[in-house]
Order: sequence, then C-alpha cells, then structure tokens
Amino acid sequence: MKYALIIISCIVSVLSSVAVYAAPVGNIATPSLLKKGIVYEKGDTDFIVTASGEIDLTFDQNLKHAADDTEYYFFGVKTGLLVADRFMPYAMLGGAAANKQQFQIGSHKVRWDTDYDYAWGLGCTAMVFEKELPNFKQGILRIGIDGKYRQSFLDVNKVKLDDNTALKANDPNLIEAVYELKQWQTAVGISYQINQMVPYLGLKYSGSAGRASANISSGEFVNKFANKYNVGIFLGGDFVVNDSFTLNIEGRFIDETALSISGATRF
Repeated sequence: MKYALIIISCIVSVLSSVAVYAAPVGNIATPSLLKKGIVYEKGDTDFIVTASGEIDLTFDQNLKHAADDTEYYFFGVKTGLLVADRFMPYAMLGGAAANKQQFQIGSHKVRWDTDYDYAWGLGCTAMVFEKELPNFKQGILRIGIDGKYRQSFLDVNKVKLDDNTALKANDPNLIEAVYELKQWQTAVGISYQINQMVPYLGLKYSGSAGRASANISSGEFVNKFANKYNVGIFLGGDFVVNDSFTLNIEGRFIDETALSISGATRF
C-alpha cells in the first residue's frame, strides 16, 4: 500500500506542474533491469539511488507557426530513488539550447538562436506489470508508466528577422530578447526482455508552453508556444551490460522528431 501511495503522489506532482515540450521517456522497465548496486552489490535494500547520463537531440519540435524545423538539445544527468525495484521518482539537471527557432509572426519570419543554459526537471517512473513468458524465448514482459516535467530559460544569442537582419545579443538595436521553455508529458510503455536485450515501445501525451520575444528598435515580436500534435510514439531498446549498468537508445515521433542516448546505473 505504501508503494502505491508513493507512485500516486509522484505522478500527481508531475501532472500538476505548470504545463509544456516533450522529453525522452526511457525504458519503463529500467527500474527492474538494475538488479545490483555498485555499492549495495547484494541488492538487499528497498531504497537505492540511481543515476544516468542523458543526451537528448530534438531535430524538430513540431510547433505551431514554425517556419522551419525547430531544434532543441539537452545534455544532463538524471538521478532517482529506486523503490522496491518498481518505482523511481527522479530529478533532471543539465544544460539546453534551442536553435533555428523560426516562426511566422504576422508578415515576418523571426528566428531565435540561444546559448546553452541551465535546465532542470522532475519525474516519476512506475513498473506496474511484470510477467515471465517461458514459452517465448524465456522472456519477461513489463508494462509501466512515466510522467515528467522539464523547463529551461535560455539566454538568446541572436535574433534574425526575415532572413536579412541578424541582431546579436550585444547589438544596441536588440533591446531585449527572451526564450523560455516548459515541457511535460505522460507515457505508457511496454517492453520485452530477452537475455541482455530489452526492446520497448509506447504511446505518450505531451504539451508545450513557453515564450519567445524580441524587442527590436523597429518593433516587438512575440511567439507563444504550442504543439501541432499532442500525441506521439516512442520506441527504443536497452542493452543490459550487467546487473548494475544499462545502455539505452530511443527515438520519438509524430509530436516531435528526436533521438536520445543514455546510460544508467544504481548505487
């Protein structure tokens, strides 16, 4: 009962956050794949700290009013508390940048490019079903859910107007420029482990909110973010190096076009 209350509180806290772009889902089964810690080798405790390095490359965020592909890159670390090998609330910390953020604003095409800046997030993963299927490659079927929130407020490096006028941050004609992102999503995933290989796929619902603004001597331009599509799919796979370490690659489509790479361990 206490584990159910933990996961419910995690999900509620994520979903109640202020809305926003998508982020890597990851393998819902990861909490069950990490059997031993590099400190607690016997795995005889219900509470274990996990950590993973993450590279998230979004090649197109599929935003409304976008005049071209909009790119967003995140590099960071995700640290979680693994509970009973099934539930994992976690925090994300890293750096992010947004490039080629070009939008149609009235009769103008305005583009924002940012520097890398601080980004953070919170989330929770729960593995809700697990069953061994000995008649099919002696594999293990797992089903789980994930919810997360991520945000970043990025320093603008350059604003480009109608592909002609490019104003850098120190240009006196660029009075003020702002680029802020907030991201949230919920997902359901299914995985099937065969020895060291754990392919998975799933469905997710994401949203976006944020603001790109540029106050130029010739006028002010503002774009408020929204997704073209809220529903997307994800698929990927884990390679279980050993009981304490996994490698992951994942692609996300429809609501965005993205690729992520990560590695996870437990302590």
